[in-house]
Amino acid sequence: MGKVLLTLHGRGEDPQLELLMQELRLLEEEVDIEYGLQLIDPVAGDYVILVEEEAARRIDPNQFSVSGPYSNPEIETFGPPKT
Repeated sequence: MGKVLLTLHGRGEDPQLELLMQELRLLEEEVDIEYGLQLIDPVAGDYVILVEEEAARRIDPNQFSVSGPYSNPEIETFGPPKT
């Protein structure tokens, strides 16, 4: 299975990935640790993480302030580069 993006809402300033993983009951092998926790809206305190699709399905959006999962398509060039 592939990885998908989850948006975590209202997490404030500089949340810790390890603590969020514990809260959401995510295992280290289910989370892309290198991708980490990416800030997407500093005003709202929204972050995004990259997780295994199966793990994302286990997270109840009614219990946790999350949205998604969202696809994470590979970005490639369109045609040969211009010289």
